[in-house]
Amino acid sequence: MRIVLAALALLAAAHALPAAAGDRFYYLGYGVVQVVDGDADTIVADIPIKGAVREVDVTPDRKFMYVAANRRHVHKVDLATNRVVASIDLASDGWERFMFGFALAADGTSAYGAMMSRRADKGEAIVGRPVVAQFDLATGKILRSVEVPWGVAHLVAVRGGAQLYAFGQALYTIDTTQPELAVVATRPLAGRGMNILPFWDYTFDNGGVASMNYYTATHMGLLIVDQKSGAIDDLPLRGDPVMAYSVVLAPDRKLAYAVMDELTVIDLARKTYARSVPVAEGTSYGVNVSSDGRKVYVAGGGSTLTVYDARTLKPLKVLQMASDGMDLRRLPK
Repeated sequence: MRIVLAALALLAAAHALPAAAGDRFYYLGYGVVQVVDGDADTIVADIPIKGAVREVDVTPDRKFMYVAANRRHVHKVDLATNRVVASIDLASDGWERFMFGFALAADGTSAYGAMMSRRADKGEAIVGRPVVAQFDLATGKILRSVEVPWGVAHLVAVRGGAQLYAFGQALYTIDTTQPELAVVATRPLAGRGMNILPFWDYTFDNGGVASMNYYTATHMGLLIVDQKSGAIDDLPLRGDPVMAYSVVLAPDRKLAYAVMDELTVIDLARKTYARSVPVAEGTSYGVNVSSDGRKVYVAGGGSTLTVYDARTLKPLKVLQMASDGMDLRRLPK
Protein backbone atom coordinates (compact mmCIF):
# COMPACT_ATOMS: atom_id res chain seq x y z
CA MET A 1 0.00 0.00 0.00
CA ARG A 2 2.81 2.43 0.89
CA ILE A 3 4.45 1.74 -2.47
CA VAL A 4 1.20 2.52 -4.33
CA LEU A 5 0.65 5.78 -2.42
CA ALA A 6 4.26 6.83 -2.90
CA ALA A 7 3.97 6.19 -6.64
CA LEU A 8 0.78 8.23 -6.83
CA ALA A 9 2.40 11.08 -4.89
CA LEU A 10 5.40 11.11 -7.21
CA LEU A 11 3.13 11.15 -10.25
CA ALA A 12 1.19 14.04 -8.77
CA ALA A 13 4.37 16.03 -8.24
CA ALA A 14 5.74 15.20 -11.68
CA HIS A 15 2.56 16.18 -13.47
CA ALA A 16 1.33 19.05 -11.26
CA LEU A 17 -0.73 21.63 -13.14
CA PRO A 18 -1.29 25.33 -12.42
CA ALA A 19 -3.81 26.28 -9.75
CA ALA A 20 -5.97 28.23 -12.19
CA ALA A 21 -8.33 26.12 -14.27
CA GLY A 22 -7.48 27.39 -17.74
CA ASP A 23 -8.82 24.20 -19.30
CA ARG A 24 -10.40 23.20 -22.57
CA PHE A 25 -12.83 20.29 -22.44
CA TYR A 26 -13.66 18.32 -25.58
CA TYR A 27 -17.13 16.79 -25.67
CA LEU A 28 -17.03 13.77 -27.98
CA GLY A 29 -20.37 13.68 -29.75
CA TYR A 30 -22.02 12.27 -32.86
CA GLY A 31 -20.84 14.16 -35.90
CA VAL A 32 -19.27 16.86 -33.78
CA VAL A 33 -16.65 17.57 -31.14
CA GLN A 34 -17.65 20.53 -28.98
CA VAL A 35 -15.10 22.65 -27.14
CA VAL A 36 -15.96 23.97 -23.68
CA ASP A 37 -14.05 26.75 -21.93
CA GLY A 38 -13.29 25.53 -18.41
CA ASP A 39 -13.24 29.03 -16.91
CA ALA A 40 -16.68 30.20 -18.05
CA ASP A 41 -18.07 26.68 -18.67
CA THR A 42 -19.45 27.73 -22.02
CA ILE A 43 -19.30 26.13 -25.46
CA VAL A 44 -16.76 28.06 -27.54
CA ALA A 45 -16.45 25.96 -30.70
CA ASP A 46 -18.06 23.17 -32.68
CA ILE A 47 -15.77 20.92 -34.73
CA PRO A 48 -17.78 18.97 -37.35
CA ILE A 49 -16.42 15.46 -37.94
CA LYS A 50 -17.61 12.39 -39.80
CA GLY A 51 -19.06 9.71 -37.57
CA ALA A 52 -19.57 9.04 -33.88
CA VAL A 53 -16.46 9.85 -31.87
CA ARG A 54 -15.08 6.95 -29.89
CA GLU A 55 -11.47 7.69 -28.91
CA VAL A 56 -8.91 10.47 -29.15
CA ASP A 57 -5.21 11.00 -28.61
CA VAL A 58 -3.09 14.15 -28.69
CA THR A 59 0.37 14.90 -30.04
CA PRO A 60 3.15 15.53 -27.48
CA ASP A 61 3.24 19.24 -28.38
CA ARG A 62 -0.53 19.48 -27.77
CA LYS A 63 -1.04 21.10 -31.17
CA PHE A 64 -3.19 18.36 -32.71
CA MET A 65 -5.84 15.94 -31.54
CA TYR A 66 -6.55 12.79 -33.53
CA VAL A 67 -10.18 11.74 -33.35
CA ALA A 68 -11.19 8.14 -34.07
CA ALA A 69 -14.82 7.95 -35.22
CA ASN A 70 -17.26 5.37 -36.58
CA ARG A 71 -14.65 2.68 -35.87
CA ARG A 72 -12.98 3.44 -39.22
CA HIS A 73 -12.29 7.16 -39.65
CA VAL A 74 -9.46 9.16 -38.10
CA HIS A 75 -9.60 12.96 -38.19
CA LYS A 76 -6.69 15.29 -37.44
CA VAL A 77 -7.87 18.37 -35.53
CA ASP A 78 -5.82 21.56 -35.28
CA LEU A 79 -6.36 22.65 -31.67
CA ALA A 80 -5.40 26.26 -32.37
CA THR A 81 -8.12 26.73 -34.99
CA ASN A 82 -10.58 24.02 -33.85
CA ARG A 83 -10.96 22.52 -37.29
CA VAL A 84 -10.30 19.23 -39.03
CA VAL A 85 -7.24 19.55 -41.28
CA ALA A 86 -6.96 15.94 -42.54
CA SER A 87 -8.93 12.68 -42.50
CA ILE A 88 -8.33 9.04 -43.40
CA ASP A 89 -10.53 6.01 -43.88
CA LEU A 90 -9.13 2.69 -42.67
CA ALA A 91 -11.46 0.80 -45.01
CA SER A 92 -10.00 2.08 -48.27
CA ASP A 93 -8.25 -1.09 -49.53
CA GLY A 94 -11.18 -3.47 -49.91
CA TRP A 95 -11.31 -4.49 -46.24
CA GLU A 96 -14.02 -3.09 -43.98
CA ARG A 97 -12.30 -2.43 -40.65
CA PHE A 98 -13.63 -1.79 -37.17
CA MET A 99 -11.18 -0.20 -34.74
CA PHE A 100 -11.40 -0.62 -30.97
CA GLY A 101 -8.52 1.08 -29.20
CA PHE A 102 -6.39 3.89 -30.60
CA ALA A 103 -2.97 5.26 -29.67
CA LEU A 104 -0.52 7.52 -31.48
CA ALA A 105 2.91 6.07 -32.28
CA ALA A 106 6.13 7.70 -31.15
CA ASP A 107 7.18 8.47 -34.74
CA GLY A 108 4.49 11.15 -35.06
CA THR A 109 3.31 9.86 -38.44
CA SER A 110 1.46 6.67 -37.54
CA ALA A 111 -0.89 5.22 -34.96
CA TYR A 112 -2.02 1.87 -33.58
CA GLY A 113 -5.48 0.38 -33.48
CA ALA A 114 -7.03 -2.89 -32.37
CA MET A 115 -8.95 -3.99 -35.45
CA MET A 116 -11.42 -6.52 -36.73
CA SER A 117 -11.95 -6.77 -40.49
CA ARG A 118 -14.14 -8.36 -43.13
CA ARG A 119 -14.60 -8.31 -46.89
CA ALA A 120 -16.68 -10.01 -49.56
CA ASP A 121 -15.19 -12.36 -52.19
CA LYS A 122 -17.53 -13.68 -54.90
CA GLY A 123 -20.49 -13.35 -52.58
CA GLU A 124 -18.73 -15.03 -49.65
CA ALA A 125 -17.98 -13.16 -46.43
CA ILE A 126 -14.35 -13.38 -45.31
CA VAL A 127 -13.64 -12.41 -41.72
CA GLY A 128 -10.07 -11.50 -40.82
CA ARG A 129 -8.38 -12.43 -37.57
CA PRO A 130 -8.30 -9.70 -34.90
CA VAL A 131 -5.05 -7.74 -34.92
CA VAL A 132 -3.32 -4.76 -33.42
CA ALA A 133 -2.13 -2.83 -36.45
CA GLN A 134 0.09 0.17 -37.07
CA PHE A 135 -1.19 2.46 -39.81
CA ASP A 136 -0.05 5.60 -41.60
CA LEU A 137 -1.90 8.72 -40.42
CA ALA A 138 -1.65 10.37 -43.84
CA THR A 139 -2.95 7.50 -45.97
CA GLY A 140 -4.58 4.96 -43.64
CA LYS A 141 -2.30 2.24 -45.07
CA ILE A 142 -1.63 -0.67 -42.74
CA LEU A 143 2.12 -0.81 -42.09
CA ARG A 144 2.38 -3.92 -39.89
CA SER A 145 0.24 -5.94 -37.52
CA VAL A 146 0.22 -8.73 -34.98
CA GLU A 147 -2.62 -11.15 -34.32
CA VAL A 148 -4.25 -10.88 -30.90
CA PRO A 149 -7.09 -12.82 -29.25
CA TRP A 150 -10.69 -11.71 -29.74
CA GLY A 151 -11.87 -8.97 -27.43
CA VAL A 152 -9.00 -6.47 -27.36
CA ALA A 153 -10.75 -3.13 -26.81
CA HIS A 154 -8.19 -0.60 -25.62
CA LEU A 155 -4.55 0.38 -26.15
CA VAL A 156 -2.14 2.29 -23.93
CA ALA A 157 1.31 3.25 -25.23
CA VAL A 158 4.02 2.94 -22.55
CA ARG A 159 7.77 3.43 -22.19
CA GLY A 160 7.91 6.14 -24.81
CA GLY A 161 5.93 4.03 -27.27
CA ALA A 162 8.35 1.10 -27.11
CA GLN A 163 5.48 -1.07 -25.91
CA LEU A 164 1.71 -1.18 -26.18
CA TYR A 165 -0.60 -2.53 -23.51
CA ALA A 166 -3.59 -4.15 -25.23
CA PHE A 167 -6.52 -4.74 -22.87
CA GLY A 168 -8.93 -7.59 -23.54
CA GLN A 169 -9.68 -10.77 -21.62
CA ALA A 170 -6.02 -10.49 -20.69
CA LEU A 171 -3.47 -7.68 -20.78
CA TYR A 172 -1.13 -8.26 -23.72
CA THR A 173 2.21 -6.46 -23.93
CA ILE A 174 3.23 -5.73 -27.53
CA ASP A 175 6.83 -4.87 -28.43
CA THR A 176 6.92 -2.16 -31.12
CA THR A 177 10.71 -1.79 -31.42
CA GLN A 178 11.44 -4.70 -33.78
CA PRO A 179 10.66 -4.96 -37.51
CA GLU A 180 7.51 -6.93 -36.66
CA LEU A 181 5.07 -6.27 -33.84
CA ALA A 182 5.13 -9.08 -31.28
CA VAL A 183 3.14 -10.03 -28.18
CA VAL A 184 5.87 -10.56 -25.57
CA ALA A 185 3.87 -10.97 -22.35
CA THR A 186 0.36 -11.87 -21.21
CA ARG A 187 -1.15 -10.91 -17.87
CA PRO A 188 -4.42 -12.69 -17.02
CA LEU A 189 -7.46 -10.56 -16.29
CA ALA A 190 -10.60 -12.62 -16.91
CA GLY A 191 -8.68 -15.65 -15.64
CA ARG A 192 -8.28 -13.85 -12.32
CA GLY A 193 -11.98 -13.04 -12.18
CA MET A 194 -11.49 -9.44 -13.37
CA ASN A 195 -14.20 -8.04 -15.63
CA ILE A 196 -13.01 -4.86 -17.36
CA LEU A 197 -14.50 -2.63 -20.06
CA PRO A 198 -11.73 -0.06 -20.66
CA PHE A 199 -13.44 2.08 -23.30
CA TRP A 200 -12.95 5.20 -21.17
CA ASP A 201 -9.44 6.14 -20.08
CA TYR A 202 -7.98 9.54 -19.23
CA THR A 203 -4.30 9.03 -19.87
CA PHE A 204 -3.35 12.48 -21.14
CA ASP A 205 -5.92 14.16 -18.86
CA ASN A 206 -4.27 12.43 -15.88
CA GLY A 207 -0.81 13.62 -16.96
CA GLY A 208 0.33 10.33 -18.46
CA VAL A 209 -1.47 7.94 -16.13
CA ALA A 210 -4.21 5.60 -17.32
CA SER A 211 -7.03 4.87 -14.84
CA MET A 212 -9.43 2.02 -15.53
CA ASN A 213 -11.92 0.35 -13.23
CA TYR A 214 -12.68 -3.37 -13.12
CA TYR A 215 -15.00 -5.68 -11.22
CA THR A 216 -14.69 -9.05 -9.53
CA ALA A 217 -17.36 -11.11 -7.77
CA THR A 218 -16.64 -9.21 -4.56
CA HIS A 219 -15.30 -5.75 -5.30
CA MET A 220 -14.48 -2.94 -7.73
CA GLY A 221 -10.85 -2.03 -8.27
CA LEU A 222 -8.68 0.37 -10.24
CA LEU A 223 -5.81 -0.35 -12.56
CA ILE A 224 -3.40 2.60 -12.57
CA VAL A 225 -0.91 2.53 -15.48
CA ASP A 226 2.09 4.88 -15.59
CA GLN A 227 2.79 5.55 -19.27
CA LYS A 228 6.41 6.54 -18.65
CA SER A 229 7.53 3.44 -16.75
CA GLY A 230 4.84 0.95 -17.73
CA ALA A 231 4.23 0.16 -14.05
CA ILE A 232 0.74 -1.08 -13.18
CA ASP A 233 -0.79 -0.63 -9.72
CA ASP A 234 -3.85 -2.64 -8.74
CA LEU A 235 -6.04 -0.89 -6.15
CA PRO A 236 -8.93 -3.07 -4.90
CA LEU A 237 -11.57 -0.91 -3.21
CA ARG A 238 -13.33 -1.80 0.03
CA GLY A 239 -17.08 -1.58 0.46
CA ASP A 240 -20.06 -2.45 -1.68
CA PRO A 241 -18.95 -1.78 -5.27
CA VAL A 242 -20.47 1.16 -7.10
CA MET A 243 -21.32 0.84 -10.76
CA ALA A 244 -19.12 2.96 -13.00
CA TYR A 245 -18.19 3.23 -16.65
CA SER A 246 -15.16 5.44 -16.11
CA VAL A 247 -12.84 6.84 -13.43
CA VAL A 248 -10.63 9.94 -13.53
CA LEU A 249 -7.97 10.90 -10.98
CA ALA A 250 -8.00 14.21 -9.13
CA PRO A 251 -4.88 16.34 -9.78
CA ASP A 252 -3.50 15.67 -6.27
CA ARG A 253 -3.99 11.90 -6.70
CA LYS A 254 -5.73 11.72 -3.31
CA LEU A 255 -9.19 11.26 -4.81
CA ALA A 256 -10.75 9.82 -7.93
CA TYR A 257 -14.19 10.34 -9.45
CA ALA A 258 -16.33 7.58 -10.97
CA VAL A 259 -19.56 7.86 -12.92
CA MET A 260 -22.49 5.87 -14.26
CA ASP A 261 -25.89 6.59 -12.73
CA GLU A 262 -24.15 8.22 -9.79
CA LEU A 263 -21.11 10.45 -9.38
CA THR A 264 -18.89 8.78 -6.78
CA VAL A 265 -15.85 10.09 -4.95
CA ILE A 266 -13.13 7.49 -4.27
CA ASP A 267 -10.60 7.96 -1.47
CA LEU A 268 -7.38 6.55 -2.95
CA ALA A 269 -5.50 6.60 0.37
CA ARG A 270 -8.13 4.56 2.21
CA LYS A 271 -9.07 2.60 -0.92
CA THR A 272 -12.76 3.09 -0.31
CA TYR A 273 -15.74 5.19 -1.41
CA ALA A 274 -16.16 8.62 0.17
CA ARG A 275 -19.61 9.63 -1.10
CA SER A 276 -22.01 9.44 -4.06
CA VAL A 277 -24.75 11.58 -5.54
CA PRO A 278 -27.27 10.65 -8.25
CA VAL A 279 -26.66 12.11 -11.71
CA ALA A 280 -29.91 13.97 -12.34
CA GLU A 281 -29.34 14.02 -16.11
CA GLY A 282 -29.22 10.22 -16.28
CA THR A 283 -26.70 7.51 -17.06
CA SER A 284 -23.36 9.00 -18.10
CA TYR A 285 -20.20 7.54 -19.61
CA GLY A 286 -17.55 10.20 -19.10
CA VAL A 287 -16.17 12.06 -16.09
CA ASN A 288 -13.38 14.62 -15.88
CA VAL A 289 -11.98 17.14 -13.42
CA SER A 290 -10.57 20.64 -13.78
CA SER A 291 -6.81 20.98 -13.45
CA ASP A 292 -7.21 22.90 -10.18
CA GLY A 293 -9.39 20.12 -8.75
CA ARG A 294 -12.30 22.44 -8.00
CA LYS A 295 -14.85 21.23 -10.53
CA VAL A 296 -15.98 17.84 -11.81
CA TYR A 297 -17.54 17.41 -15.26
CA VAL A 298 -19.96 14.62 -16.16
CA ALA A 299 -20.99 14.02 -19.76
CA GLY A 300 -21.80 11.42 -22.37
CA GLY A 301 -24.64 8.96 -22.63
CA GLY A 302 -27.17 11.73 -23.05
CA SER A 303 -26.79 15.19 -24.58
CA THR A 304 -25.84 17.18 -21.50
CA LEU A 305 -22.67 18.19 -19.69
CA THR A 306 -23.07 18.80 -15.95
CA VAL A 307 -20.54 20.81 -13.95
CA TYR A 308 -20.26 19.96 -10.24
CA ASP A 309 -18.51 21.58 -7.32
CA ALA A 310 -15.85 18.99 -6.46
CA ARG A 311 -16.11 19.60 -2.72
CA THR A 312 -19.87 19.57 -2.25
CA LEU A 313 -20.88 17.59 -5.39
CA LYS A 314 -23.61 20.14 -6.00
CA PRO A 315 -24.42 20.86 -9.67
CA LEU A 316 -23.21 24.28 -10.77
CA LYS A 317 -24.33 24.27 -14.39
CA VAL A 318 -25.88 22.04 -17.02
CA LEU A 319 -24.93 22.58 -20.66
CA GLN A 320 -27.15 21.32 -23.45
CA MET A 321 -24.90 19.82 -26.10
CA ALA A 322 -25.49 19.35 -29.83
CA SER A 323 -25.81 15.55 -29.62
CA ASP A 324 -25.56 12.58 -27.34
CA GLY A 325 -21.93 11.97 -26.43
CA MET A 326 -19.41 9.27 -25.71
CA ASP A 327 -16.86 10.98 -23.49
CA LEU A 328 -15.28 14.22 -22.29
CA ARG A 329 -11.54 14.91 -22.48
CA ARG A 330 -9.45 17.75 -21.04
CA LEU A 331 -6.39 19.74 -22.07
CA PRO A 332 -4.88 22.86 -20.51
CA LYS A 333 -5.10 26.04 -22.58
